[in-house]
This record gives sequence, C-alpha cells and structure tokens, in this order.
Amino acid sequence: MNLSFAIAPIGICALAATLVPSADQATAPPLSDQQRQQIVGRFATAITHDDHQGIIAVTTPDMTWTIPGDSVVSGRSVGRGAVLKLADTFANYSLTISVRELTFGADTVAVELHDTGRHNGKTLDEDIVNVLTISRDGKVSAVDANLGDVKQFDSYFS
Repeated sequence: MNLSFAIAPIGICALAATLVPSADQATAPPLSDQQRQQIVGRFATAITHDDHQGIIAVTTPDMTWTIPGDSVVSGRSVGRGAVLKLADTFANYSLTISVRELTFGADTVAVELHDTGRHNGKTLDEDIVNVLTISRDGKVSAVDANLGDVKQFDSYFS
C-alpha cells in the first residue's frame, strides 16, 4: 500500500496500533483489521491537517504521545490538550509523509512511514514507526514514536 500525504503545515510519523480493552469494554468484540485501518487513517488525517475536532473525535481524553529525543516536540504529551498543542507545533513545519505499509498482527497494526521535509534551511528524510494503542471503542489512547535517526529528527524540530 503506497499512500502519500503532502502536508502543508504538519507532519506525522509512522503508526502502529495495539488494542487494549478497558474494564467496560472487556465484553466488546475485538476490532477488525479494517476497523483498525480506518481508525489509524482518521487519526493520521486529523494530525496531518491540524484538525482539532478530528483529533478530539478519535482520541481518549487521557491520550499520551511520546517522542524520543531533545527537540521541541520530544517528550511525553499527556491529555488531549497537550496532543493538540503538539499538533499545533507540527503545523509550523512542512513535511511530506509517505505511508509505506500497514501490517496487522493479532493485537497490532503497524504502519511504516517515511517523513521528508524542509524547514528553516533544514531537511528531514527519515523512516519512522509509531505504535498507537487503540481501545476497543475505537479511540487512540497512546502513540509511542520510534525514530530511525533521533539526531536528524531533533535537528529538524529544533
């Protein structure tokens, strides 16, 4: 599967999903691969367009996003407000994101992406994989970024 996103003001990293039922969802049936693909797609679209309402619609209130390194976007963003602020920060950088592959496991969906971009004279050209945790009710509750080159990512987002 080859998809490309030309991201005017925002970039997103690769995605992967893990299903974790909450106590009230323990009896809910697992989400299908197609449902998980749609959730990941809605989340990616909302992030790439800095769509606050879209982000809110597809995330849990206590969502976390962890990015390694020492850049302005690195660290752990906790709660929707922090994730919205992170998306706003991404909006200051122009990236092109190419989705390379979706891979489904029993409880995961891995989405491999390639990020490229130019901002303030700096260039980004990197493979990235994120792990998204998705509840059985279809909400993203966590993103854990895995970067191919943390130093390059830090330099770009500094």
